[in-house]
Amino acid sequence: MDPLLLFGENIFSLLLFLFGLAAPLVVLLTIIGLTGLREVTRYEKNDTIYYRLSPITKIGLVVTITAVAAVTTWWVGLFLSLGTLATYLSLKEGKRKFALGSFICFSSTIGLLWSEAPIVPYTFLEYAVYGVCVTNLSNITNLTPVWTWPQPVYGHFLFYIGYQPVLTQEAFYYGLQIAVRVLAPTVASLILIMTSTPSDVLRALRKIKMPVQIIFALVVAMRTVPRIFDALNTAVRVQFMRGYGVNASRPAKLFYMAGAALTGIVPAMAFLFRGARNTAISADTRAFRAFKDRTYLKPVTFSRADYLMWGIIALMVVFAVVANFEGFGRSIYYAALGSSCQAPVTG
Repeated sequence: MDPLLLFGENIFSLLLFLFGLAAPLVVLLTIIGLTGLREVTRYEKNDTIYYRLSPITKIGLVVTITAVAAVTTWWVGLFLSLGTLATYLSLKEGKRKFALGSFICFSSTIGLLWSEAPIVPYTFLEYAVYGVCVTNLSNITNLTPVWTWPQPVYGHFLFYIGYQPVLTQEAFYYGLQIAVRVLAPTVASLILIMTSTPSDVLRALRKIKMPVQIIFALVVAMRTVPRIFDALNTAVRVQFMRGYGVNASRPAKLFYMAGAALTGIVPAMAFLFRGARNTAISADTRAFRAFKDRTYLKPVTFSRADYLMWGIIALMVVFAVVANFEGFGRSIYYAALGSSCQAPVTG
């Protein structure tokens, strides 16, 4: 082979490998940013339909969307993701929330797809997609190659992290199915976080008899996640205010942003640990777990909007059952599991 062509293939292969790692990071740091992540992980008061729903209803919605996406074919999960994302427009500053949610969906899809597609064994895809049971790991007769990793790159690096020698079209299909099934519950979960206070969630979960230890852990997590982004964002801004990367070119700003975020982890964690101490003191002064049950000033109630949403939830469950009976149940990456095919599924 022409040495120049081989060099070009190796360079392209490295860029292709880095794309899966860099694309989600670029979107996260340059488009969404720490400020955007903080906005989609904290509660902001409003009076649209999601804010009027009981947290129990929103938890039921998240669980149902997760279950429906898991037991139906991949495009159902895609439509659930896009449909739920469209409802972000009803939130406070809906257009911005919708834009942030769209970028989160894009970066998550690229990251999940690319993390799975290059490592799927051929035997797995042969059986899952075409029903062919093969035992030869190099057999890709029915698969459609997209890119063959050059030997210098593959042999010295990619082989050791589990990459298959040939990237196939079916592997991308496999990765996409995983991505959209994870995406649907992610989009729905953010609605619960953005439209419910930790206190509301605490009351709702206690209403359905969830153990108080689990409730406390979830509530602390809901309060801590936005604080993490807030503290990290402050640490990054302080570094730039001190002149960090002041003379850097625009393309280099991304690397300086990543460096500032990395070095800002320690002061951000130190600040959060102080907050954890305050949380512990607050729990002690309120006699947390001193009595078996807690009392609440604000009762958990259901409105007409809750009953409407539970009707929608019921329709989704019925749809999932009908879809499975009609042949639109879970497909590709579940199909090879538990089958009678004795071909190895790893290699």
